[in-house]
Amino acid sequence: MNDNNDPWKRLVDAAKTSPVEEQAEPNFKISVKALRESVQSLFLALTWRKWSILAAILAGLIFLIFFLLRDDSPLPEPIIPTEPPTAPETL
Repeated sequence: MNDNNDPWKRLVDAAKTSPVEEQAEPNFKISVKALRESVQSLFLALTWRKWSILAAILAGLIFLIFFLLRDDSPLPEPIIPTEPPTAPETL
């Protein structure tokens, strides 16, 4: 196997040769516009989530009410008779 095509060796070589980039200091300036937009999007997501849960509970209650109040049709006659047939009397 060719050493140049070995992916592990290429990964090790790339890790050795790539310079470590220094992380920039985080910018602590907060834009009021960005903060307002993020709060609005969070509020919208929570509102939709709350309304969807409420709608699901309401739909479940309506289904339960209709299920409990529906009229049950009478049961059909059983195919197999419950009493055995009587034998004719023989003399």
